[in-house]
Amino acid sequence: MTSLLSTPIVQRVSRLPSFLRFFALTLVVASVSVSMSASALHAQPRSVDGRVRRPVRVNADSTGMGPAVGTWVTLHRVGKDTAGPIDSIRTDGQGHYRFRWTPFGTADGVYFASTTWGGIAYFTPPLKNLDARGDDAEITVFDTTSVRFQLTVKGRHLIVGKADTTQFRTVIEVFELSNDSLRTLVATDTTSPMPTWSISIPASALDVRANEGEISPDAFVAGSGRVSVYAPIAPGIKQVAFSYKVPISSFPLSMRAEGGAVVFEVLLEEPEGFVTGKGFANVDPVTLEGRNFRRFLSQDVQSNAELIIELPSSGAPARNLYIAGLLLAIGLLMMVVLMRSMQRRAASRVAVEPTLRPRESNAPIHERLAQEIAALDETYARIAQPSETVQKAYETRRRELKGALGAALADAGMPT
Repeated sequence: MTSLLSTPIVQRVSRLPSFLRFFALTLVVASVSVSMSASALHAQPRSVDGRVRRPVRVNADSTGMGPAVGTWVTLHRVGKDTAGPIDSIRTDGQGHYRFRWTPFGTADGVYFASTTWGGIAYFTPPLKNLDARGDDAEITVFDTTSVRFQLTVKGRHLIVGKADTTQFRTVIEVFELSNDSLRTLVATDTTSPMPTWSISIPASALDVRANEGEISPDAFVAGSGRVSVYAPIAPGIKQVAFSYKVPISSFPLSMRAEGGAVVFEVLLEEPEGFVTGKGFANVDPVTLEGRNFRRFLSQDVQSNAELIIELPSSGAPARNLYIAGLLLAIGLLMMVVLMRSMQRRAASRVAVEPTLRPRESNAPIHERLAQEIAALDETYARIAQPSETVQKAYETRRRELKGALGAALADAGMPT
């Protein structure tokens, strides 16, 4: 066992990647009435048999998946008592790796595997089964690029709270960004690096704060009416969240949907609030963290489309909005909206096609389907307790996409 496990828990957590720091700290502060060790529960031995794959050029026109040979894979554990690596091994000639271990420590411990490729870390989902294999144990890695390209905004959520005692409103923005390429986008390595993603915010915005989540706050820079991200963005979906305050005098607030969005949702904690803009409709209200919000929704929003948020200039002051408590509920709303969107579009077609991919994409169909599956999985993985409706929609769509991917690979003469 490394010295990592003998240091104080806060020091251990601080050494983890950003999204793991968030997860581990959540475990640390969680309220637990009874803590039992794994040995007291007579934990069964567990295993993971997985592989590490990477895109490889098959010919001038197509890309398939090949093994990542000889790369180190590390098994990790994150719990309230300890957090850190517990074993490591190199992949074989087929990209396979294998771990066997007996759970230890408190029963809340979560295990997962990771590898590093091109300086970027990639992870499996939490290893929940006694014998993890297949999709649960597969890690896909990608080469990197600093050549700028447009990230697709799958979902944008803008939450505006009630005015506080200082006559400011807290605004929370949550983006579901999709890298639809087969390369991890990184910031340019220059004296004046270009961000991997950037978005405009109101000129009156103050106290801009990044959420401790999938992207470390250290990778955020706010200034000159913009928020910029310098963290690597791998293929698939990544969530970016931040908050800021705007004075009540800024309303009506005019904003533009920079980059557009597949789904754009605005939540207003005001019964008289309203959103105007092409395609925005007032839909069923929602309750998040015990607070009621009017909800406005638009789909397939064009880049730079304008919307105006109208709110009363006065009202009873409310407590502050906190971003962490809203993210899970927002993720659930996003999943339901995207599933309904996919089902509606799929019903109008005979052939199975990616529905979350950008319309202008000219990538081969098998590449688009593979990335669609990855995006779907990442969105679903964020929901701790999906409803039966959401789970069924997810499983049905994933089965449909997997079948289409197998057929596309066979047509292209590539291995599945």
